[in-house]
Amino acid sequence: MAGYIRASVLEGLDKIAAREKQDLTPILARYGLDSSIFRACETEVDFEDMCMILEDCARTWKMPDLGIRLARLHSLDTLGVVSLVTRMETTVRTAALALLRFQFLHTNGAVSSLREIPEDGLAEVIYAPVSITRPRQAREMSLVMGRNVLRDLAGRAPDILSAEVMFAAPLGKDHLAAELGCPVRYGGNSYSFLFRRDILDLRLKKQDVAFHPIIRRYLAEIELEKGVPFAETVRLEVFRQLSLGVCSQDKVAAAMKMQPRSLQRRLKQEGTNFREIMDEQRRRRSLALVQQTDLPLGEVALAVGYSDQTAFNQAFRRWFGKTPLKVRRHAGLMA
Repeated sequence: MAGYIRASVLEGLDKIAAREKQDLTPILARYGLDSSIFRACETEVDFEDMCMILEDCARTWKMPDLGIRLARLHSLDTLGVVSLVTRMETTVRTAALALLRFQFLHTNGAVSSLREIPEDGLAEVIYAPVSITRPRQAREMSLVMGRNVLRDLAGRAPDILSAEVMFAAPLGKDHLAAELGCPVRYGGNSYSFLFRRDILDLRLKKQDVAFHPIIRRYLAEIELEKGVPFAETVRLEVFRQLSLGVCSQDKVAAAMKMQPRSLQRRLKQEGTNFREIMDEQRRRRSLALVQQTDLPLGEVALAVGYSDQTAFNQAFRRWFGKTPLKVRRHAGLMA
C-alpha cells in the first residue's frame, strides 16, 4: 500500500506563501495538486510528495524553518477524525495511546510511539517514518506537532528536556532547538524528544461521555470505509514495536487486542504470515539504521530483534547481497 497522509498536514502553507509573497502554484503543480487541496483536508495525498513539497518550498523560498512555522499552525484538530478518540479517554496518557492506535486513519507514512521510563520520571515520543529518505522539513514539523498534541491534551506544554534527529546540524540558527526549548542532538539514531512524564497523568478537561457510543460507531465506520487490509495494520504495529526495540507475535497480538492464533489466521486469509511481515519490517528498519545512523552494528542487530551480530549479518546479506559494513561505508558513515 502506497504511503498516504491527510491533506490537513498542509493547512496553512498557502497562508505562509501569501504572507511571504511567494508563488505556491508551480510547486503544487509539480506534484499534481492545486490550491483546492487547502479546502479538502480529508483528501489523502502521497506521503513522500507531501515531504518533497515542503522541501521544495523551503529551498525555493529560502526558509529553512518552514516545517516548524507550519507546525505552529497545527493542533490536535489537524488529525481530524483521529482526534475524536481522545474524547473517550480520561488522562493524557490514555488519550495519547488512543491516538497512536488510530494513527493509520491519518497516515501510514510514519508511526509514532510513546515510551515511558518510570525509574527516571521521563517519557519519550518517537517518530519513525516508514521510508528511509530524510526530508528535513517534514521531520521537524512532526516533532513540533507531537509537542502540540501533548500541549492540547494537557492544557500546557510538556517539559521537553532533549530531542534527537537523524539529519545533520543546521549551518545557521538552530530553529528546532529554539522551538522545542531544549538541546537537539543532530546525526542521532532516531527522531524523538524526551520529556517529564508527569504530564501524562493529568486528567483531560474535554470529555464527551454521552457521545462515546456514537464516536465508537463512527470510528468503526471510518475504519471499514478506509478498507485498510489487516496485514497492513499488522505491518504498522510491527514497525512501531521495532522502533522501540522489542517486537514479537504475542506483543503485536496484544496491542491489537486479539489472540496470536487469531492474528495468524487473519494473516493467512490475506496470503501472508507474521514471519514474512516481521522479516520485511526488519529488512526496512535495518537498512534505515545502517544507512542513516552511526549506531554500532551490534546495537543495530539488537534493535531489529537479533540476539547476535552474526545472525544479523547473515540476514542482511540475504536481503541486500552485501554486509551491513559495506552498505554503511557506501553511505559515507563510519562503522
